[in-house]
Amino acid sequence: MERIKGFDGLRFFSIMFVFCSHLGVASLLPNIPYLRQNVFYFISGGAGVNMFFAISGFLITSLLLHEKNEKGKINIKKFFIRRFLRLLPPIIPFYICIAIFMFFGLIEPAYLGLFVSMAYLYNFIPKDNRVFSAELSHTWSLGVEEQFYFTWPFILSYLKKSSIYILVVVVIIVSFAALQILPELYIHERQLKNLFFVDRWIIPAITPILIGSIIALYNHTNIDVVKKQFKNNGVWLLVSLGVLFVPFYIPDGLFDSVRIFHSIGASLLLLWIFHNQSSGFVKVLDTKVISYVGKISYGLYIWQGFFIGNSPKEDPSIWIFVFPLNIILTFVVAILSYEFYEKRILKWKQKFK
Repeated sequence: MERIKGFDGLRFFSIMFVFCSHLGVASLLPNIPYLRQNVFYFISGGAGVNMFFAISGFLITSLLLHEKNEKGKINIKKFFIRRFLRLLPPIIPFYICIAIFMFFGLIEPAYLGLFVSMAYLYNFIPKDNRVFSAELSHTWSLGVEEQFYFTWPFILSYLKKSSIYILVVVVIIVSFAALQILPELYIHERQLKNLFFVDRWIIPAITPILIGSIIALYNHTNIDVVKKQFKNNGVWLLVSLGVLFVPFYIPDGLFDSVRIFHSIGASLLLLWIFHNQSSGFVKVLDTKVISYVGKISYGLYIWQGFFIGNSPKEDPSIWIFVFPLNIILTFVVAILSYEFYEKRILKWKQKFK
């Protein structure tokens, strides 16, 4: 598959939303429930992660289905090699820095949390200061992604299309139910939501990736029909944007389901972009600066956790964590890492296409 123009542009907005959330923009909004809940959600880290997840599910599913169509099967071994060649280059130096700073007492020495993060299990970490680290908390999303991709290639390889649709619908329903039920359960007289970040567990956090993946499956298997509907059709662009902007107008009683609607909107927008590569909208998303920031968004996401700490630091321990230098350093390190380190390793992926 050729590069899909516009996807990096959406990654740009996703990483900007994460920055907004982790820099404490919510505290700057007037203390009005609608602004703090609805408006902020749209520019929050949660919304940014939803978009990252939807893009990941759509793109990787499209690539796997393209491989299956071209080669007759999915080479799962090569898939995992490609995944780790993409994921490991930026995160290994990050973990080294975290370990060094923990050793010298510059950040909380949560070594167990570090090992859990390295095992892609940080989404199950308890709310315990002995294992929880603000500098590692964003790695929960990496855990969700990799837990999903340890199973998804096998599902695409061995299940029929109808069975996949049924499975995805069931998991989404179970995820929604889990989001309502799990936080209220008690363990040793304490509610689960006070012990764990329950919304980050694979169930229910998997929902946005599944939605992006299933829309990619539908697109691949009904490509001519979908292309006819979406090609040069501004109505579908408005529909997808309308669903994407659902946090602004969703009733309070349905706000628990905002993640589902927001992910559907993001996935429909991906579908429209996929079939309208020469449109003015895509050209705006694909401008050099926006596209480049989107291209290095993974590195930015990793390093903002180190310099910004995934939340404003009330009393930074050293100068590199002080605003706005922490933002500048996040960009500088991510750019240097991408240009002089990651690019060279990413070339190896070509051997496993």
